[in-house]
Amino acid sequence: MTARHLPEPGGAPAAAGASPGGRRALRESLKRLAGSALASAAPQCRYDRMVFILGHMRCGSTALSQVLCAHPAISGYGEAHIAYDGADGPGRLLLNQARRGAWKRRALHLHDKILHNRHDRAAPEGFFAARAIFLVRQPEPAIRSIRHLFAAIGSAEYATDEAAAAYYGARLARLAALWHRFPAERRIGFDFAGLTSDPARVLAAASHMLGLAQPLANAYPRRARPAEGAGDPLAASHFRAIVPAAAATSLGQAPAPLNLPPAALRQLEAQYRTLRSLFAEAGLSPTP
Repeated sequence: MTARHLPEPGGAPAAAGASPGGRRALRESLKRLAGSALASAAPQCRYDRMVFILGHMRCGSTALSQVLCAHPAISGYGEAHIAYDGADGPGRLLLNQARRGAWKRRALHLHDKILHNRHDRAAPEGFFAARAIFLVRQPEPAIRSIRHLFAAIGSAEYATDEAAAAYYGARLARLAALWHRFPAERRIGFDFAGLTSDPARVLAAASHMLGLAQPLANAYPRRARPAEGAGDPLAASHFRAIVPAAAATSLGQAPAPLNLPPAALRQLEAQYRTLRSLFAEAGLSPTP
């Protein structure tokens, strides 16, 4: 099966006079039908052949995802924004990659990164047969970076520290719940500091968990600015490897204090450290 032979969701014309909402619903239905068909026909379209990065915005996921997608055994490009809520999820991901010209027909694994609760909130039982790389970042730098990103792209979605912190806290709570659902041998966890300070160690551990005969290498092709929503639009396109945090950031050297109550920051720090302790219990990411 080649990309040009894949069914194209949304290709059928909408009925005359259909509302925008009706057309969106029709496109979604077609995607799900095509995804279900592929899930039953294509060997890649099984959850146990998938590799997820599960994290939050500004945790280093774009660089790690680029490294994964540069490997010949892994097909992907970044964040596909697919809601994994049924058996058709892997098929819809393959279609998404094919439309973007990112599908590797002979790859063993399909890859996606998931940074929002809406995409894994209703994950079916099969979802937890995938392999998962968890990635988190300390609250203060993560929240500052989220604010900086959305200001830079002219979006008001996270216009306050409070809004960014609410997203971050909710996502960490979800990640903690997801961690316990994956079998121990199919999950691994790191934080941003460990990824950027010692990428060789992170990639060696991830290669082992993924069972890759050819280990992951800290290198990937330099790409143009990623498509909207697929990855970091600020710095990622300037690099060809995971680099130290200080080299990658476009934030100022003296960031302003966050406008959050001290108790709220303490709660977020506790959530972050809880996740770090789970990773450490698995022998992966020791807490400083």
